[in-house]
Amino acid sequence: MIAKIIPIKVMRKSSFSALVRYLTDDQQTQERISQIQVSNCYTDDQTAALIEIQNTQDMNKRARSDKTCHLVLSFPEGERLVHSDLNKIEERFCDVLGFAGHQRISVVHDDTNNLHIHIAINKIHPKNYTIHNPFYDYKKVARLCEQIEQEYDLTKVNHKTMSDKASRIEQDIETKTGIESLLGWIKRECLDEIKGADNWRDLHKVLTRHGLEIRERGNGFVFAANNGVAVKASSVDRSLSKANLTKRLGVFVSNSSARPSQSNAKQYQPRPLQNQTDTTKLYVRYQQEQHKAAKQRTNQWAMLRYKRDRLIERAKQEASLKRNIIKSIKAGRLAKKALVATVHQQFKTTIAVIKSDYREAYHRSKTSYPRMAWLDWLTKEARLGNAEALTVLRSKRIDRIQGNNISGNQQNNSHIKDSFIESITKNGTVIYKAGSATVRDDGKRLIILPDTSREALADILQVAMKKYGNHLAITGTEQFRSEIAQVAVQNRMRITFDDKALEQYRQQLMKQLAVSKAQNLKKTPTTAKRISI
Repeated sequence: MIAKIIPIKVMRKSSFSALVRYLTDDQQTQERISQIQVSNCYTDDQTAALIEIQNTQDMNKRARSDKTCHLVLSFPEGERLVHSDLNKIEERFCDVLGFAGHQRISVVHDDTNNLHIHIAINKIHPKNYTIHNPFYDYKKVARLCEQIEQEYDLTKVNHKTMSDKASRIEQDIETKTGIESLLGWIKRECLDEIKGADNWRDLHKVLTRHGLEIRERGNGFVFAANNGVAVKASSVDRSLSKANLTKRLGVFVSNSSARPSQSNAKQYQPRPLQNQTDTTKLYVRYQQEQHKAAKQRTNQWAMLRYKRDRLIERAKQEASLKRNIIKSIKAGRLAKKALVATVHQQFKTTIAVIKSDYREAYHRSKTSYPRMAWLDWLTKEARLGNAEALTVLRSKRIDRIQGNNISGNQQNNSHIKDSFIESITKNGTVIYKAGSATVRDDGKRLIILPDTSREALADILQVAMKKYGNHLAITGTEQFRSEIAQVAVQNRMRITFDDKALEQYRQQLMKQLAVSKAQNLKKTPTTAKRISI
């Protein structure tokens, strides 16, 4: 698992209420929020708890740092724990960070492949009104993560702090967008050649072959591509910082030749990360749609600004006309002064309304023509029924799903068309409703969450039969496997299991059910006779 304190760099974003409002926003998806828990407050009501926490923070007037801590606990893909275990883990992390007794609101988000908990913690102690800032928190968090992974048999993750900042930046950009970054492209394509250059002339040759050039910017160097994208040289590798390069190659010598030609075979272009699926046509369509949206956005914003300026100019003219009329009327000095003040106040109110309407229209236009990252666009297309987009999303998944799931050899996805799709994750897991159950289908298996009721399991088994046929593979804990067999027998489902032991257990349950049914039939005539007498 991964635990991380999200830094809040802007003070206006440190509002506890604003953070909780964001965390508890279901974004029109029922499965986004799995649980909301209030801790160390006088009430479990969220609204009342927010008022109490805000009052507690207001009691400390001396603290100038952020009074809110945003902690995120993320679990490996496909691994899910019951809520009681999640609550214990959440409490242990707060205790180890020194927030025992501090007010907090925890929200479990379950709308992605990685179950994660957002914890909004009030740094101000509810009794002492002192602020607490964890010291060396990453070390404490790493140790606790390792303990929890061992205790709950979770996938082990490397919790050592990544010293290579470039790797963190590259991983963050490429994971969130799905697009190859310039930093990652340089590291994969020509980093060894750049580091092997013995002088500035050789370095410029290597860069030119790859459509790059090195420039001085500020106190360092940047690598710039033909399309205008640039990256700090020291971010690519510490040996390429200005100090290290000048020490190795001498005083910087700029490239006297022309800029790199656009006809170079090797040059950086933002493209989807390489995988087994051809994304050429989809990416071209994505770029065309984004270009069209940007153009429409620009035109609409220009129209909105023109309309706003016209309204402001008209308001100014009307105010000026009213002041001229006031000057021409016969009235006392104080009366005219009061009238002018009234006109000015009306003018200020009108301007405020015009600007407010402009901001609302501006935000609506951003929603109508949004900027979308590649993975977000693929998710939207998949929800609209684009099977190719769904295939691309699923092709980037690292297939290491654990936990409870149902699978089979047969593949039939036609039943999804008749279901209401809640959402699709960036890894291609389709979340949809089937009866009383929420089904999570990643293409190869149906993922079953902990604490799923037997009624929901029966509905999920019906979906599994439509998708995989009557012969199913059940993976997970022994309790889950036996429960699946019991549900199948109780609902008289004509299915078999590929696991011999589980199939024998199902057949044994079937025999017990048949014997029990026969005994009940024998007792029925006697009961009827007694009733007739």
